[in-house]
Parts: sequence; structure tokens; C-alpha cells
Amino acid sequence: MNSNEFPRMVYQAGGTEEIHGGRFATRVAHDAEELDAALADGWHLTTDEARAPKEEVAPPAPADDTAPPTRAELEAKATELSIEFSPRIGDAKLFERIEAALAPKA
Repeated sequence: MNSNEFPRMVYQAGGTEEIHGGRFATRVAHDAEELDAALADGWHLTTDEARAPKEEVAPPAPADDTAPPTRAELEAKATELSIEFSPRIGDAKLFERIEAALAPKA
């Protein structure tokens, strides 16, 4: 970059200033040394770069099909099947009601 490009604004996502449809923090770099330091500290040259995720996140590990369902999963399935239940019902009883609702009708 040449000296005509300073001062230069740099950006970080999540700040208080609304710019280009997002919220960003801004900082001014007055020379190449300040710019290099800012970029090393996680600042970005553009709002698009600041908005982009920093690293690719690995996909979650496949679910363990042998693990028993969590309480949240049981409640979600019961709600999906319109099974009434109270918060005091045990997981085993709720699981039985779900299995009964899913069982083929004779």
C-alpha cells in the first residue's frame, strides 16, 4: 500500500456502528505499521471480510444411535406427536407413551 491509502479504516464484526447492513467496530490505521498490527489483531480491510466466519467449523460428529434420547429430544417428539405430558413425568414413562403412539395400529 502506498502512503496515499492512509489513514485507512479497518473493521471487526459485532460493534456498535451500523455499516453495510451489519454492526461493526471500526479503527483507523494511520500507516502501514498500524495496519499490519490491526490485521494481526483480527481487524479486517472490508466489512465483508469482517462478516465472514474466521474458520471453517467441522461438522458435528454423527449422533450415537445407541445412546438413549435426551429429555429435550423426548419432549420434542412428544410435542410433535401431540402427546400430553407434565414436567413431572419420568423419561421412561414419556418414552413409553411415544413408543405407543408410534406403534402400528392393529
